[in-house]
Amino acid sequence: MTDVSGFIWQHREDDPAELALSGKKHPGLPMAFVARQVEALQKIRRKVPAWYRPGMTFPIRLSLEQASSEACARFKATLFSGNHLADLTGGMGVDSSFFARQFQHVTMVEQAEELVGIARRNFASLDLPNIQVIHHTAEQFLKECPDHFDLIYLDPARRDAQQKKVFNWADCTPNVLDIKDLLFQHTDRVLIKSAPVLDIRLAVRQLGQVNQVWVVEWAGEVREVLYELGKHATDPETIPIIVVILNAEGEQTHSLTFNWQQESAATLSFGPTQTYLYEPYPAVIKAGAFRTFAAQFGLTKLHANTHLYTSEKLITDIPARVFQVHAISKYDKKSLSAHLAEPKANIATRNFPDSAEQVRKKLGLKDGGDTYVFAATDHAENLQLIVCRKG
Repeated sequence: MTDVSGFIWQHREDDPAELALSGKKHPGLPMAFVARQVEALQKIRRKVPAWYRPGMTFPIRLSLEQASSEACARFKATLFSGNHLADLTGGMGVDSSFFARQFQHVTMVEQAEELVGIARRNFASLDLPNIQVIHHTAEQFLKECPDHFDLIYLDPARRDAQQKKVFNWADCTPNVLDIKDLLFQHTDRVLIKSAPVLDIRLAVRQLGQVNQVWVVEWAGEVREVLYELGKHATDPETIPIIVVILNAEGEQTHSLTFNWQQESAATLSFGPTQTYLYEPYPAVIKAGAFRTFAAQFGLTKLHANTHLYTSEKLITDIPARVFQVHAISKYDKKSLSAHLAEPKANIATRNFPDSAEQVRKKLGLKDGGDTYVFAATDHAENLQLIVCRKG
């Protein structure tokens, strides 16, 4: 370990801003660089714990923000295994480092020269000799490489020339729609990661040849949507859509599999709020499993556009936040106050004309506490306040 990297590790819990201004105390050390690395270490500790170790080097903040979390990278790596994988959008190399535990050989392609050098050094520190890092664009690599791969993975860059966020396939780099034929000259199977905001039906229709889709939630947010493509077209209505819930530690706690044909055919009933209320996890909503969720767990939905569900008996082991309902109130301060011990509650709105902040202001409530109030439209088109606590 060099003196600089040793100093960085020794001061890994210090305030980066203070380190950046401490050049006079440490003559001869590049303190601006040290501060950036300490800041990156503090972020990587939460995002990719396996990389939180001495001797690692991290690139600019944007690359760190765009990198996969360890939880999601580990999950992806469990889906496939084989002899040779190509990661055509390597970036920092987080995904490649976990794929390398499942494949005998990994070829990581990255067009930014700085990231190539950093990845090579970090893979050495991580003792991953089976990863070859190549400085190329995805398109150049595919045109020049003679190899055939068990799997090709792409996470297209979602920033344009002005560094603004984009999400449509055609606006990302590389444009997977343009190089799809080229990809299948080198593999029979492709895995593509999209921005969570991209509409899944639109993505499937544009890609074609999608075999299955994963919607991955980690620590309460949808982090990745993954599309596996094969050489032959399949019926979009029957492809499996797999909802995967990972907790903060990266452990899979729930999953739900359905397809659009099943979703259309699922029986769905609407009715009043009962003893228990269920708020599906974000990945269930993103996947569009509205009818499937109700049918699979025997739930009643409050309204076609109110994504809250209810039951008289408690349903456990369900990919949702579960609440016990204590009262139903009209949408006014006087009616609600009879059901609150103090003017304090967590407010959420579902299919409601006012925002959560507007509801809070109108009702004179402070935020927080153990009580939850859902402002929602019910099956009879009435505006109601559902007062509950976590079940």
